[in-house]
Amino acid sequence: MKKIIALALLAVAVGAVAGIRYAGDNKPEYIQSAEIRVGSYLTSDYGAVTCNSKKINDVRWELDCTQQTIGKTFQFAAYPSDKAPYGVARSFYLEAINDDAKQSAEQGLMRYLQINTHAG
Repeated sequence: MKKIIALALLAVAVGAVAGIRYAGDNKPEYIQSAEIRVGSYLTSDYGAVTCNSKKINDVRWELDCTQQTIGKTFQFAAYPSDKAPYGVARSFYLEAINDDAKQSAEQGLMRYLQINTHAG
């Protein structure tokens, strides 16, 4: 019986730590989805990338993905799909900010994300 209680307490503690970490990130689902999808797609074309996002305001986030071996940084503005000026098939909408991001938007799997490369 003591083992069951100890395991239950351990499970609750692990869950609490995970919950605190999630609450600390406070990223909406569409941003988490964008990080995973863009990171995966860029990795398939350029090699391993690391993606991080930061909140700019209530609607806009900035997603920066870096491929250190070739020295490229892909910068995107990320929004929920309902803010897109055209229909998108994902929960997020992206605008390419820098040249690396604009070039990647037409490469491999990235072209399926319908990235806006003409945003002002």
